Amino acid sequence: MESAINLIKTLWRREKPRSKEYCSGMPYHWSKLPSSADFVAKEVGEAGLCLYLSAHNSLTPSGFVKFISITSVMMLIPIFAFLGHVFLWIIAGTLGLTLLAVWTALTASWRRGKVSEVLEIWTDQVRLKRTNPDGSIQEWDANPYWTEISIIKKDGPVPNYLTLRGNGRTVELGSFLSEDERPIVANELRNAFSAAIGKAQRI
Repeated sequence: MESAINLIKTLWRREKPRSKEYCSGMPYHWSKLPSSADFVAKEVGEAGLCLYLSAHNSLTPSGFVKFISITSVMMLIPIFAFLGHVFLWIIAGTLGLTLLAVWTALTASWRRGKVSEVLEIWTDQVRLKRTNPDGSIQEWDANPYWTEISIIKKDGPVPNYLTLRGNGRTVELGSFLSEDERPIVANELRNAFSAAIGKAQRI
């Protein structure tokens, strides 16, 4: 019993502190301040501004390992009372299946949260790249001048549903963000698009 408790304390101490970016709770960030972006045409160079979005996953890889480790140790404790007993293997098998079910459920949940989007902005093009949990990639591009940024407050799949419409297609953006975050992103996108379009008109 004492050794099990010591192991739990050791695993707890080894947990690394979360980064400041994670603790900020913001699942998106810009490559630089939109006001300092240097926009150019796509054929000239790299995107002047990039928006990175990722689904918030409260269970970090290290946290996952720690949880499974502690759960395993806690499940082993009651087995010691049945050492040499005929029911030992029945109890051990039941606890093992329970741990496997917990592992499977947490792994599936963690993988579903591994979705990310990258929006690149030039003076004459915006390009959205979405990486899904299964590793598949979806892409969309349009001209920022003709791109419509919309917030569907109530009739969308989620409240404040954020979409981009251009080049004959409508795509969603940041569906995994919170209801309050999507309007903020929409306003920041409008400012970034306006800056890119303004730079194109000055060239």
